[in-house]
Amino acid sequence: MIDKWLKTILAIVALFIFLSLGNSKAWAENPWGLGVDLGFLADTVDDTMLTMSFQGDYYLNSKFSIGPQILLSPGEDLTQLTVAGVARYHIPIGSVSVIPFGGVGFVYADLDRGGSDDDVSYSFPFGATAAFHINRTVSLASTLIFTFQDIELDNRRNNDNFNVGMLFGFHFHP
Repeated sequence: MIDKWLKTILAIVALFIFLSLGNSKAWAENPWGLGVDLGFLADTVDDTMLTMSFQGDYYLNSKFSIGPQILLSPGEDLTQLTVAGVARYHIPIGSVSVIPFGGVGFVYADLDRGGSDDDVSYSFPFGATAAFHINRTVSLASTLIFTFQDIELDNRRNNDNFNVGMLFGFHFHP
């Protein structure tokens, strides 16, 4: 199953890289940026899980953006889907940008341990990204993310109110 997910992620990343090599003037006229990350989310009901993050950034100006963020965490017994609206402040420091962010949204968790159990809860994701610029429109990103939620599952081994994640990926800027 991981092999299928890895091939899908690599295909999406390759498509975004191909699209980013186009005319830079066309990208400058578009206020949207995209990001795709892959990493791990720790301290979930299913312990540490593979997590994929997809995000959109609508740039209000050169330093502030807002947009959706989707975290998909497929595990052995647990699958989590988090959808949130996130605000980001971009702080350029040479060829690196530090991007603190925070937002609010919902998380859906489905646990298949000894029967099926699911829950929907609020989610407050926040953290920071270090974006290393490859060129004007593409950067390699490393994101530390924290999420607060209140997932209540009957078969849980621990409380799932706080998760920590580390993600790595590509971000595409206008």
